[in-house]
Amino acid sequence: MKAIYPGTFDPFTIGHLEVVKKSLKLFDSVVIGVALDTGRQNQAPIEKRIEIVKRSVEGLKNVNVVAFEGLLTDFLKNQGTSYLVRGLRNEKDFLAEQPLSQIYHSQNQNIKPVYFITSPQFSHISSSMVRELLRLNGDISEFVANEAKPLILATYFSF
Repeated sequence: MKAIYPGTFDPFTIGHLEVVKKSLKLFDSVVIGVALDTGRQNQAPIEKRIEIVKRSVEGLKNVNVVAFEGLLTDFLKNQGTSYLVRGLRNEKDFLAEQPLSQIYHSQNQNIKPVYFITSPQFSHISSSMVRELLRLNGDISEFVANEAKPLILATYFSF
């Protein structure tokens, strides 16, 4: 079985990495779908976000990283799976994911969302928090994969 883990990953954090690792315990493979156009103002270009994700998941087997655009439900269909992986850090994430799940189902009744609750040590980590630390010259070491940190620093300081 294959699952899709979608997001903007701007940037990819160790919280995201935990969701991938939990997913691999349930699924044979995981495709990390990096969203090209989400209506959000992404800080890093798609090519850099993809490279950061790839560096973050180095060493994990059965993980593929690809860009996608358009409807997430279409991306799942094109990837040949109905399984959608999402991480939940807190009640705010749950409240955001609940209506999204209903929308996904309205577009494709075969969608099967699978939610992983983030471990307490990762529940405070978000991409926006990492970007804010970067903006203020804070230390991001404990929030991103060591393999990706140099690329994250180079990417987000180049704006």
